[in-house]
Amino acid sequence: MFFSIVSFVFLPIRLLLQFWRLVLFRFRNGNHFFLEVPSSFSYERKSWFVRMLVSGGEEPFFVDFLLWIRALSVVPGLQKVSFLFEAPEYGYGETWNLCKSIQALNEKGITTAGYSLGGGTKSLLLLSYCKERYSSSASEFFPTLPSAEAYFFGNTAKKVGVGVETYASGAFKSFGETFQRSSFSAPARKNLENLLKDQREFLEESFTSTSGLSLSILEQPILSSESLLEKNFLTALMEEDEFRENYLYEDYLNEKEGKPEKPNYKKLTDKGLRLHSKLVRFSPISKSYPIVTILPVQGNILPDLGREEEFRSRQVSYRYYQNLLKELREDPKVAAVVLEMNSPGGSALVSELIYREIRKLSEKKPVFTYVLNVAASGGYYLACGGEEIHASPYSVVGSIGAVMLRFDLKGLYDKLGVKKERIAFYPYRDILSEYGKLGPKSAAFLKKEVSRSRDLFYSRVTSARKTTKEELESKWGEGRVFLGTRFLQGGYLDSCSSFLETLDRIKEKLDLTKVEVRYLPGTYSWKDLIQELKPSLSLRTLGLPDFDSLEKLRDEGPHYFSELAEKLAKR
Repeated sequence: MFFSIVSFVFLPIRLLLQFWRLVLFRFRNGNHFFLEVPSSFSYERKSWFVRMLVSGGEEPFFVDFLLWIRALSVVPGLQKVSFLFEAPEYGYGETWNLCKSIQALNEKGITTAGYSLGGGTKSLLLLSYCKERYSSSASEFFPTLPSAEAYFFGNTAKKVGVGVETYASGAFKSFGETFQRSSFSAPARKNLENLLKDQREFLEESFTSTSGLSLSILEQPILSSESLLEKNFLTALMEEDEFRENYLYEDYLNEKEGKPEKPNYKKLTDKGLRLHSKLVRFSPISKSYPIVTILPVQGNILPDLGREEEFRSRQVSYRYYQNLLKELREDPKVAAVVLEMNSPGGSALVSELIYREIRKLSEKKPVFTYVLNVAASGGYYLACGGEEIHASPYSVVGSIGAVMLRFDLKGLYDKLGVKKERIAFYPYRDILSEYGKLGPKSAAFLKKEVSRSRDLFYSRVTSARKTTKEELESKWGEGRVFLGTRFLQGGYLDSCSSFLETLDRIKEKLDLTKVEVRYLPGTYSWKDLIQELKPSLSLRTLGLPDFDSLEKLRDEGPHYFSELAEKLAKR
């Protein structure tokens, strides 16, 4: 109320300022925008110390970048957008969301043009969604279609005397096979083949519906730009500086002879776009809007119950998320929360604990999950704590089940001449030892624990998705993994849509015309930097959880959001 009164008192000044913005925009408005798409996006904020040590600018938050592209679609008179794509280092989830944003511009009647010097399948997919496609005459692309090449250490483990005992809830929960076998089991192979088949089919549909490029062409390991031009995939060949410098001219040509007196287009600058955003957001009475907070959940779920309220890059810990979710639960300005999910799972205990915190939050306000690339095992477990689960069609989801691994190092110790003597052992104490195989009672105990974890996981899924245990176990459980499009058919997702479409759906469900989108990243600090730079082989290098201490979150206020989101998200 206070701010409304103040805004009313200063309304004449605010109207004069709005009029001045309108005048400025008439001079700064243009009909062609040039946008560089970075090779990577950030899901955490770098601390001041890290920014001082690491050269180069900070990558934009992915959601902000999508909002930036959406802001272009409402600029009056915009005719063309030229995209310069760096070779993507992000996943297919981000790639597909960018493609959908480009498609939205096309549907608005705005011409889109893309340029890429090279890359792989994702680079070609981004170009495919553009109406005009360019590359250098020297460029080469290196496409890789969905396939798998897995390591198996079973024979190596036997040679060095390491035994591996696996207790899994189903034949498809195959994580332990890497350490036990020399090849895939039949169920694991079949599940992976089905996943890759679905990925290939959706990829083929995407290329066919946009550029008509056959997937058989992408089976070639090297594709020259000349060959892509011959196949009518590329519009023309030119150098990158020509695309950059001449994008305001027709066909990106600005030859010295016959040079037009003036460009065919007028440049729309970043300042012009921000100015337009302020114009469309103006209201005679200033007021705040309900907040939709986006909380990234990135990385392995740590088996860590420490008391420290810390953040660790690309790791999910209980205390950190417990406190964040409590803050969101108690903040009256937050109308809804979106979990930006990118987790392959991890600790069953921590998954359950964070799930309960999500449930507490969902009792106060709606919680939605959007899966960018993966929500497997514990990642999908957490997603079931919210009201709805959405994903990109390329997302890998599922792996509903439980697994335990135990390493027996007695054979290795024998080779090294090391002997361990057990004293005062009691029933089940051998579970905590790496020396020797488990006894029958201990093995039965672990099997029972795995079944208990699986049943709890099943109950969370059946409750969230309104299905039965029998249906879940027979078709979708026991550790199976699926592509998003397939999981949607089973009713285990609410949609395969873009992130922005999910935000629109939330606005409709909340019956709101405008919301403020806030991103809530953790802070990447010097401890995270040291952890990544240390020369020793870490567990993270092997794809396993790293149990080092977590880096503390910098106290920058109850919410974090980028300047770009603040300026462009209220629409």
